[in-house]
Amino acid sequence: MPTVTTAGVTPSLLQYPTSPNYRCGAFGDWTLNFKAAETVERGYFTGFDVEPSGHYLEHGGDIWMSTSRLERESHAVHLGHARGTVVVCGVGMGMYLYNIAAKPEVDRVIAVDRDAAVIDLVRSATGFDDWAGHNKVTFLHKDALTLTLGDLGDSRADYLYVDIWPELGNPSAVTQTRAIQDVVNARSVGWWGQELDFIEWAFHNRPQGHAVTVDDLRA
Repeated sequence: MPTVTTAGVTPSLLQYPTSPNYRCGAFGDWTLNFKAAETVERGYFTGFDVEPSGHYLEHGGDIWMSTSRLERESHAVHLGHARGTVVVCGVGMGMYLYNIAAKPEVDRVIAVDRDAAVIDLVRSATGFDDWAGHNKVTFLHKDALTLTLGDLGDSRADYLYVDIWPELGNPSAVTQTRAIQDVVNARSVGWWGQELDFIEWAFHNRPQGHAVTVDDLRA
């Protein structure tokens, strides 16, 4: 059965992501591994706690994604916003795709990745053909920063989710997301780690002690 990790004190309004049934192995320059030992790690919304066994994706000695609490919690916001036609830039381990494909509110998913091996990993090592809603997913082998309108088909995207960086707080995240949105023109947009990026922006652009507002978020 798909793995379920305890949600802790993740905001109750968020659906907590599950993960597909992974099969470890090498796919091009990527390796999908299993972490058997329990460790103590920080979550995204939650604090330090026991991190159970799980899987992680490695490339060139760097871990790009995992089934950790941090990953699950940070994707939960974007799982909640997925509906209609969803464009996902960055396929990763397929955990986000697995969850949104099963949502009845989601009609179509365009999953974009510049590395064909990553797409092959998701199709071959996650039980993809048994996913609920897998027939909604279309994979597109292309760099998200070179997307064209012709790549996306006729229907306008309802949600764009960008997750193309190996670490949180990438300094290019906002500008790259904006560049992709200039082409996709989705009705709403999110990117991985946006909450931390907003906190960082407020720290540098608002006086000490300022209580952030919706106007700050718009800015």
